[in-house]
Amino acid sequence: MVFVCAHGAGKSRVAAAWFNAAAPAGWRAASAGLEPQDAVSPYAAGLLGDAAGWLDTSAPQALAQVGGDLLVGIDCEVPTARRWRLDAQWPDAAAGTQLRAMTAALVEELS
Repeated sequence: MVFVCAHGAGKSRVAAAWFNAAAPAGWRAASAGLEPQDAVSPYAAGLLGDAAGWLDTSAPQALAQVGGDLLVGIDCEVPTARRWRLDAQWPDAAAGTQLRAMTAALVEELS
């Protein structure tokens, strides 16, 4: 599973961390960006709260470098991916709350 956002540094990192903290057996998420930034967003850890230890702090990767059976595009267009649209602006706490809820629903669906 791969969560994808524009830069692979924030939204996709937060979603992957929450997913991995509660992942059903056999599932693991990575994150990727359409145009990767050089580093993880400084806001990502703060939005994770109890799942901050699951944050992948390695350099963001391009989608072409990361493989997965299921793609979720967060606020970006990715062919063949599920599309998630956030109502809140990144990095507002509301965006983190919305990502957490969407990720929890996906974990439940896959369980």
